[in-house]
Amino acid sequence: MKKNRGYAKVEFLANLAEIKELFQKGCTKRYIYDYLYKKGKISMTYIHFCRFDLSGNIKKKKPTSPSTGIRTASALPALPGNGGGGPCTRQQDNFSMENKITEEELDELT
Repeated sequence: MKKNRGYAKVEFLANLAEIKELFQKGCTKRYIYDYLYKKGKISMTYIHFCRFDLSGNIKKKKPTSPSTGIRTASALPALPGNGGGGPCTRQQDNFSMENKITEEELDELT
């Protein structure tokens, strides 16, 4: 059965509170995806799951040079400390790729 466009976002938003809770407990993005997928709460691919941030929005693609695919200096964000803010100024909204707790500890919490 083919799903409608935007169904992955509906699934992500429906589970956003649980995703945030698991992330705060130290789970990796991969673990969170596998956990929700096995419980049947999401059906999207892991690649699509990774496109969402913790606010439920899809991350914007970085601009690239049209001819080579290489980012130009004008497309780079300003570095923090050089008068501008960049994507590195808000680290708390990014998923971590390392486990901070074991699966046994997580099972006790859930």
